[in-house]
Amino acid sequence: MTNTKPKTRPDAKDSNPNAVSVRIEPKPMSKAKFQRRHDFRIGAQPAYVDGDRTHLNRHLIELRPLPDIQRENEALRLKAGRSRKMKSNAAVVSAGIITFGHAAQDVFNQLPDETQDRAFTELAHEVAALLNTSLEALVVHLDETSTHAHFTLRAYNNDGAPLSDATKLSDLSKIQDLAAEVMQRYAPEIERGHKKKERLKAGANYPDTLHRTVKQLHEDLPKEKATLEAEIEALSQELIERKASVETTERHLKKVEEKAELTEKEIKLKINYSRRLEKKQAAVVKETEQLELRKTQLAAIMEQEQLALEVEKQAVRAARKQAQEQTAAARRAKESYKAGISAFEAVLTEAENETLKFDPDTGQITMQDLKPMKAAPPKLRTQIVKLAKRLAFIESNLFARVFRLDEQISRVRAFLTRTDIDPETKKVAQNIVSEIEGDEPSLR
Repeated sequence: MTNTKPKTRPDAKDSNPNAVSVRIEPKPMSKAKFQRRHDFRIGAQPAYVDGDRTHLNRHLIELRPLPDIQRENEALRLKAGRSRKMKSNAAVVSAGIITFGHAAQDVFNQLPDETQDRAFTELAHEVAALLNTSLEALVVHLDETSTHAHFTLRAYNNDGAPLSDATKLSDLSKIQDLAAEVMQRYAPEIERGHKKKERLKAGANYPDTLHRTVKQLHEDLPKEKATLEAEIEALSQELIERKASVETTERHLKKVEEKAELTEKEIKLKINYSRRLEKKQAAVVKETEQLELRKTQLAAIMEQEQLALEVEKQAVRAARKQAQEQTAAARRAKESYKAGISAFEAVLTEAENETLKFDPDTGQITMQDLKPMKAAPPKLRTQIVKLAKRLAFIESNLFARVFRLDEQISRVRAFLTRTDIDPETKKVAQNIVSEIEGDEPSLR
């Protein structure tokens, strides 16, 4: 489908608004359960999820039971010769998400639902193939602020290696290349995101390539906060149920232990209760630690939220200060302009009124009113003084010339009173004097 909207040309140092992006993250069993509830909208959901639109979500691949995936991971490890027992916090799945820059999002949203689903499915399968693992689930979310897809991969590849080990930086870069290649089959306008190295080369600050902007924090933190709150609520409920189960097992064990003599069956039952109680108590400790960790993470997010707000406030204060400084500078410039105009006008007025004087001996000028000149900005005042000197000098020379000319005309008039001059010659001379008097200014 061709997009008729003009394509946004992003700055190479910034993130690309035309890009598709894929992120993956390993999830141990506890987090995998929570991710499954979030992806498939099971139980309570964060506040940023629009419940009125949840029915629009599209489940393209349903997730098989997590214990089955965990057993398959163990089998792959054994097949690869890894005899060491898998850690309790080992990843069961790797959760992935496919998102778009705002310009790419507009393009992708124009595609029919069926085309969107094919694009998401093809990309998720090709990412799984690239990482040599299996695609376990895929769901498209339409009940949040933007269309995106969550996919789930088995956390171990076909060679029995965890994806966290098998996924190198080069693989992560290849995933972004692959994402752009697949999406361009459906929407040619969609691009690959800018590489961090290229952004740095284009002039980006290194922290900007690592940390989120204040705007991103405002968008992301409420979601992360709501997600953690929902996870804390779920863990709290699980812990309540686990403690209740511990109490039940303790009562059963106590009831058996209170008997003076135990049968063989009761002895076995006591051993089973003791083992079960030990496992449940260990689970309580582990779940309590997880709950405390989530609470700590929530507190950190709330602190980060406050810091983001403070950064924004500082930015607002800095912008306000800059605006005030610019306004003050503009006001000063306006006042300087007015003072300069007044000084120019004062010089021209005094030149016109013949009160602007220039002393050639001292090179100084005198004016009746020096206040406008003194009020002008220093640099402009220097220029105005130079102009005033030129005007005064020209005026002085002009008057000197006029004075000499008047003196010559007087001498000619006296000469024409003589009786020995031919009348015709005398008339011509008088006409010349009259023309000169008409053209030149007089001091009389």
